[in-house]
Amino acid sequence: MLEELIQWLNSYQLHGIKPGLGRITKVLKLLGNPHKKIKTLHIAGTNGKGSTSSILAKVLKEQGFKTGLYTSPHLFRLNERYQINEKEIENEDLEDCLKILKKIIPKDFLITYFEITTALAFLYFYEKKVDLAVIECGLGGRLDATNVIKPEVSIITNIGWDHMHYLGNTLEKIAFEKAGIMKRGVPCVLGNIENSIKHVFENKAQKLKIPLFWLRKDFTINQEDSKWNYSGTYSFKNLELSLKGAFQGENLACALKALEILEERGVLKIKESLLRKALKEVRWLGRYQLFSLKGKEFLIDVAHNPSGIETLRENLLKDNFTDFLLIIGVSNEEGDKPFVKMLEILVPLASEIFICEFPSPRKVVTIKEWKEALKNFSFNKKISFWENPKKALEEALNRNYNKILITGSIYFVAKVLPWFFSF
Repeated sequence: MLEELIQWLNSYQLHGIKPGLGRITKVLKLLGNPHKKIKTLHIAGTNGKGSTSSILAKVLKEQGFKTGLYTSPHLFRLNERYQINEKEIENEDLEDCLKILKKIIPKDFLITYFEITTALAFLYFYEKKVDLAVIECGLGGRLDATNVIKPEVSIITNIGWDHMHYLGNTLEKIAFEKAGIMKRGVPCVLGNIENSIKHVFENKAQKLKIPLFWLRKDFTINQEDSKWNYSGTYSFKNLELSLKGAFQGENLACALKALEILEERGVLKIKESLLRKALKEVRWLGRYQLFSLKGKEFLIDVAHNPSGIETLRENLLKDNFTDFLLIIGVSNEEGDKPFVKMLEILVPLASEIFICEFPSPRKVVTIKEWKEALKNFSFNKKISFWENPKKALEEALNRNYNKILITGSIYFVAKVLPWFFSF
């Protein structure tokens, strides 16, 4: 039965991406508006929103809250999108929720896949009576299906180039869409935002009469050796975070500021010992993750847009992870992904490049498209093309490289990760 229901859900992927709140609002009304009956935190941003969400969910769980976590997309199976206290939704509960949704959604209703999965999150978290649900925004903010909530705190991690087809072709337009999650009466935490677009958030905050909390102005974080020092309302020294990469400091800082605001709002009292324990144990698959295999070091990172790749490059240099074999696969649903630019950023650090095509629910950059786009480029690096990522990985083991970097779309990483668990 569950398989049939997932097939039913998957059929809505044909409807593509349709920004707007009208359809999900109708469905949630039919469900009794479960999103209005739970406390939430809302996280948007071009990159880092998943890591920030996972940090928050882990800390809240350790602080004694029954905590929901909704993220997207999933790596391997739908259940991953819905967690309560780090446990994925059971098949039985997933089946029950999908049954309800199938029953109430009219057959000719042009709702999208993401709108259904989001409605399911609110239904599941309400039925399981979570104390708080951490909700990761899907795409943009203003017209994203998650933007029906009035959270305790909003967080916008950063603004970069991605999904321009939907969000606009300037950083200012993209910022305007992300600022759409800001609500009256809800404090907003802002991470790494360029000075040139800060006015977008300041203007919105002025209209809504809400406080903004800026990274590097209202709260700060710095790294000493591999530990973090945070300063905001509180000061926390020598924090150990299990998520690797210097960029995780900004995500950690945004999460800690949100927790301080929750304390000021009387939602919780931060217990430092439990906070430290939680940060050591956060897990978020495929984010700057190291694997050792047959004497080689593999680094896997979901860097699916230019700003994500640029951040990855900075971290590779910092960690002296260079002269590697690069294996990359990129999705391009909207047709405007600057995939050659993404490759250009990493080429100087790589010794050889494997470019992969891979099966995916989203459109991917095909080998034909890569070859066409690279005709006018001369990287002076050996480039080969692979239709089968598994064969590329097997070949990587045979090559004389100690370091191998695997990056690109989350859908590409999803095809690659199981290979590591098969050894």
